[in-house]
Amino acid sequence: MRPGVRALATVLHPVAAATHRLRRTPPLSLVGWHRVDDSGDGLATPVAAFRRHLDELAAWGAVVLPLDDAVDRLRSGRLPERAVALTFDDGYASVVETAWPLLRERGLPATLFAVSGYLPGERRFAWDLGRPEHEGHRRVTAAALVAAAEDGLDVGSHTVSHPWLPRLSPREQRRELVDSKEALEQLLGRRVTSVAYPTGGWDPDVRRAAGEAGYTIGVTVDRGANPPATPLLSLRRSFVPHDPRDLRPMLDGAYTALRPLDSWRRRRPPW
Repeated sequence: MRPGVRALATVLHPVAAATHRLRRTPPLSLVGWHRVDDSGDGLATPVAAFRRHLDELAAWGAVVLPLDDAVDRLRSGRLPERAVALTFDDGYASVVETAWPLLRERGLPATLFAVSGYLPGERRFAWDLGRPEHEGHRRVTAAALVAAAEDGLDVGSHTVSHPWLPRLSPREQRRELVDSKEALEQLLGRRVTSVAYPTGGWDPDVRRAAGEAGYTIGVTVDRGANPPATPLLSLRRSFVPHDPRDLRPMLDGAYTALRPLDSWRRRRPPW
């Protein structure tokens, strides 16, 4: 967390927490991680920090719900106070090998958004190729994903190849969204209803394409909680800072003021 962002959150936290408490209808908070390992690179959350994140969620009084149940309650106005859903993007092996067992110990549900084209487990993402290879870069295999799903881990789509969806043609968008959904459904033997847009890249056309592909839940990286009026195919989500002391302000909405930056960023490819 950059010092300036933390300072802003410190100033806004009391007001944000009070506003959160005064909402007439509880919102839904989606939080996310990528990897849980001790490699020390940018996408990795250290195992000890992840444990402390879970402690912070419990201390905050979070009611952790499965994603589909949480969204159904959001839509019908039946959310409990401090409702949270937990998510992981990309499909790294550490999610099923490390994070999921820690979540199971606490009886917490979660959703892993998998990139279907990388499920053989042998390929590395482009952003990992420029770094020294290490254990944290391992991808979950199809067999391991099936085993985790049978053990209760929810699985959603993260497209076929993790592209920046807004710059694709309608036909390419459909292939990324539909083919991934169908591949995961065939692998898991169950419906896949949720998609997380890679790198948070979405716009109204992408959202429409996701709906036409058969998804009912779409997840972004626009920060902030989700009131009942939030479109279900562009739900807001915040990635959890590595430092556990930053999680409580995030849950209370102290970083929501940064949403205009998110709106600008999601329209620009990250490379």
